[in-house]
Amino acid sequence: MNAPFKSEWDEQAARAPSWRIEKPELRRATTAAGFFPDQNGGVFEQLLTQLPVMLHCMDGSGRLLAVNNSWCEALGYEAHDVVGRPFSELLPKESRSRLVTEIYPKYLVTGTCRGEEILLIRKDGALATVLLSMTAYRGDKGRLERSVCTIEDITKQKLAAIASQRSDQRFRSAFSAAVHGMAVVSPTGHVEVANEALKSFLANPGVETDPQGFEDFLHKDDRGQFLNGMRQLLTGEAPSLQMELRFITPDNRVMHGATSVALVKNEKGDTEQLIVQVVDTTERKTVNQRLQKAQKMEAIGQLTGGIAHDFNNLLTIVIGNLQLLDGKLADEKAKKRLAESIDAAQKGSDLTRQLLAFARKQDLAPKDAEINGLVRGMEPLVKRAVGENIDVHIETMEGEPHALIDPSQLESSILNLAINARDAMPDGGRLTIETQAAYLDRFYAEKNPEVVPGHYVMVAVSDSGTGMSQELLEQVFQPFFTTKANGKGSGLGLSMVYGFIKQSGGHISIYSEVGHGTSVKMYLPRRMRAGDSTPAPVDVPAPAPTAALPATNSASEPEAVRRPKILVVEDQEAVRMVACGFLEDFGYEVVEAGDGFEALSKLQEHDDIDLMFSDVVMPGGMNGFDLAQAAQSLKPALKIVHTSGYPKGAMVHQDEPRFREGFIIMKPYRREDLQKIIKDALERQ
Repeated sequence: MNAPFKSEWDEQAARAPSWRIEKPELRRATTAAGFFPDQNGGVFEQLLTQLPVMLHCMDGSGRLLAVNNSWCEALGYEAHDVVGRPFSELLPKESRSRLVTEIYPKYLVTGTCRGEEILLIRKDGALATVLLSMTAYRGDKGRLERSVCTIEDITKQKLAAIASQRSDQRFRSAFSAAVHGMAVVSPTGHVEVANEALKSFLANPGVETDPQGFEDFLHKDDRGQFLNGMRQLLTGEAPSLQMELRFITPDNRVMHGATSVALVKNEKGDTEQLIVQVVDTTERKTVNQRLQKAQKMEAIGQLTGGIAHDFNNLLTIVIGNLQLLDGKLADEKAKKRLAESIDAAQKGSDLTRQLLAFARKQDLAPKDAEINGLVRGMEPLVKRAVGENIDVHIETMEGEPHALIDPSQLESSILNLAINARDAMPDGGRLTIETQAAYLDRFYAEKNPEVVPGHYVMVAVSDSGTGMSQELLEQVFQPFFTTKANGKGSGLGLSMVYGFIKQSGGHISIYSEVGHGTSVKMYLPRRMRAGDSTPAPVDVPAPAPTAALPATNSASEPEAVRRPKILVVEDQEAVRMVACGFLEDFGYEVVEAGDGFEALSKLQEHDDIDLMFSDVVMPGGMNGFDLAQAAQSLKPALKIVHTSGYPKGAMVHQDEPRFREGFIIMKPYRREDLQKIIKDALERQ
């Protein structure tokens, strides 16, 4: 330390003993890397250390690199207590979740955050209410390297508010454990309090802070019905309000809820608050909708088949008589017009043939076909059909899977789907055709009418094109529905494929994400032959407690009795519930998360998670592979298993070469297949 500064600093310390300044050389020893790598130990670095403002510095993963004197004095820590630890560890659960899911994602985009209110845990265990501000410092490649943060302690200002809210806390505790979604809503429609069940249902942890009214969470077509019901309830025209409503999540999913509203009135009889309860009926509605869709498609098929049959009879008469006239006309102009008429009538005949295909009434010539050879034989034709700007990949399963189908119709279906994929990739892309063994179990059959549980050969045609919205997916198999411009398609291609697969006793599904492509999966009933390796489905017992991982055992539990803990990350609640149910039946302890940011929060809350089972495509800007990278930076020993609605080959050859490594299971998956891949992942060193 230079002499001119020593007396001045000592004098300042004497005036303000509550933040006594350490010697610079001691401070450098306790602040690790310092605030700035190029200024560590410099005058500027020392000024930051001595400022009366609470300052800390974090690396790109959120670990504390440095804290200044004011920060340590205010929170009671020494620098060596916290340097090297994740900043989120100093936050209680609610603030940690808000930091990870709300504050930090915005900060990564903007590079700044100003005055975000959070709670910090002091060294003595007390909570401090603070305002957090952050500024990002990025490297040459734009990667976040450091965050310099200021903290303003506003604990005293919040004490009065906290005291007045304690009565409200009792009410919060009473309904927070409710299974169904509940909310306290003001007469103006603002959500004042919401329980976790409602936040999970809406996939919106910030419901209480959202400036929108309750009706704004509803589907736009249901808002009028709800507001009219509320008017009748508030005016006394109706004694209660109960209705089925559709809700829209931030990622545009439609959720169904049986909604009831009750009034809370004061001693004067004026309405002060409303209690809203929402019971999730999404799964029941989904199953009913699929049943109705199947019945609708069946009805359309019967109608279409009947019309096509009768129209064919008429065309037979028309074409036959035109051909009879053809030999009796001498005038060349008349013969030319007759030929054009015959050609037009023949096109009408082709159209009825396509309609009969959708109606499952076309003439098929089923044979015992080896599917792998048939698909590989399609490669030259498919490449010519899609053009040179589309990269075609063929991947087939092991063995020689057989199915009883019409080979020519399957080839036609594959070619039809390839042409559709080409049209979805006008600027080029990747087309993957692959085969996989599949078993559709009773759980899948319960949610998909007409599906017979059993072994199938799946033939998937996947592209890297524009993808389709959920609204379009609901209509793609209907006759004459098309998204192409006039004259570019009849709207019967997918209908023909649908009818052929159904007539062959199979199942067809389509999976698509806007901006990520589309995958059409055709499930053909498999003819099991001697030597086929696919085992018959069996009930799988739960694993013994000794299956726990010794390397990650909790210190408080004996190694032989601790169950492995698995984090399930899936944005579709119904799918997540099935996966959690399977894993709990297997004997594992399960933690749930609806997206990547919530998953990171759960990993910080639970330090004994052994494995993460994560979907690949998720809302929020963080896919499964990005999540895996972030999760393993927090917990390097974490085992990871991915799942996706896209076939494995499609993911490998599109944007995710990381599919080549690690564990992946495709949807829909069997109970026993899930157990095996989880067990294998846990046991891998």
